[in-house]
Amino acid sequence: MSTQMPEFNLDLHCNINEKAFSCALFLCRLFTAAALIYMALGSLLYWREFLVNTATLGLPHAVTVSFLLMGMELLIGLFLLLGWYTRWCALIAWLLSLICAVIFFLGQLNNIFVALCLLLCAPISVLVLLGAGAISLDYKRSQRAVQKILRG
Repeated sequence: MSTQMPEFNLDLHCNINEKAFSCALFLCRLFTAAALIYMALGSLLYWREFLVNTATLGLPHAVTVSFLLMGMELLIGLFLLLGWYTRWCALIAWLLSLICAVIFFLGQLNNIFVALCLLLCAPISVLVLLGAGAISLDYKRSQRAVQKILRG
């Protein structure tokens, strides 16, 4: 009877289909941007509730802060939809989602909105780490920059 351990090949390899990967990143950007735009428009449509929540935090200039947050969320959503400065926009969107979650959580209103803000942090984190993919304005901009460098 043999007591030898079987040998395993530890060379793991992962084949990634570039088109499928870029398509997945595009879909992640699309749905994340749609959720951010939906949240921003929802905050603008129900601005009184958002202002009440911001005012309960005791923030100075609650109206200015509220409309600044909503406007930034809308703009960041549009930038993510286009894939323009994706990593920076995603990082800002991640922070905005957390800020909005805190505002609605401390206001003790609309807990579903708090859950949406926190769940939105997952796909935003993917965009922060992986970028926009090939179906984006970032990709086109980086292609032009590389061609400019190669031409000298």
